[in-house]
Amino acid sequence: MKQKEHYFEALAYLRDYCLHHGRLMHFSHGDIFEAEGAAARLFGYIESGSFRYLVRNYEGGESTVETVAAGNLVGCYPYCLDGDAAPTSLVAVVPSAVYVVDGADLERHYRQSQAAERMGRDFMAYRLGQVKSHIYSRYCKKGVRDV
Repeated sequence: MKQKEHYFEALAYLRDYCLHHGRLMHFSHGDIFEAEGAAARLFGYIESGSFRYLVRNYEGGESTVETVAAGNLVGCYPYCLDGDAAPTSLVAVVPSAVYVVDGADLERHYRQSQAAERMGRDFMAYRLGQVKSHIYSRYCKKGVRDV
């Protein structure tokens, strides 16, 4: 439970960072926020609208991994901090407004403050826990017990 409290604190911190340091960008339906395989560089707070995280599936199509809406953060975190290849594409579902920051700027911010760096670490730890839980539940639904 404590991890969840830290996550909400980190979420508020990152939201405020985006609101104070980001630039407001508008995305139309179908616009790409990040492209799978390209260098991830953006991170933002969704003021309005929503985005899908898409991955290429084994059949050659795309599958939605997650959808995030207004009030949430969007970006290929932590990949955007170092410009690593984005593991997913992020695509606007509807017209959306996002306060966007450059991931490299956020990484520099983390290096200036231990408290800020802890917020980034707490956000990442909780999100990775969510992904792991999602994977476990998918395998259990299919009857697979070993992951």
